[in-house]
Amino acid sequence: MRGGRHGWNTLDHYIGIHDACLKNFDHFIEENTISFAVTGPESLLVRGRLACTGGVYLHVRKTLELNRRNQVRTIRYTYHAGIKLPEDRPVFRYDNAHRYEQAGHPDEHHKHVFDASGKESPDPIWIGRDGWPTLREVLEELEEWWLETGRFLQEPV
Repeated sequence: MRGGRHGWNTLDHYIGIHDACLKNFDHFIEENTISFAVTGPESLLVRGRLACTGGVYLHVRKTLELNRRNQVRTIRYTYHAGIKLPEDRPVFRYDNAHRYEQAGHPDEHHKHVFDASGKESPDPIWIGRDGWPTLREVLEELEEWWLETGRFLQEPV
């Protein structure tokens, strides 16, 4: 079992941290459709969308492993950030859904990066098992992106 910020946590504590995180971003998040669903005797699915200021959004999908002591830890995750303009435009995506062995990544934790036009950089950035972000860190990065870049991409009305 792995300790640290992505280690085992009681389900109640995990949900408390999740809720506190979202509350800290009340000024940025306009709508929250994230839900928790039991998907098996040893797994939960956390899935939904956070609609944020200025058409910015974050799709969240996490699979949590559940043990007999009612503890959970994330085993699969995707945080897909984007902005809704006339068409949806991706901003970045963190995930561990697949490995990039051709790029020399030692594990599956990586970040996809997109330019202001929505074009993806050819090689994802390896972030590693110890570097994958929490929901709070992803929201901090997305809000910072909005303030520095995203708000200037808006089409004039």
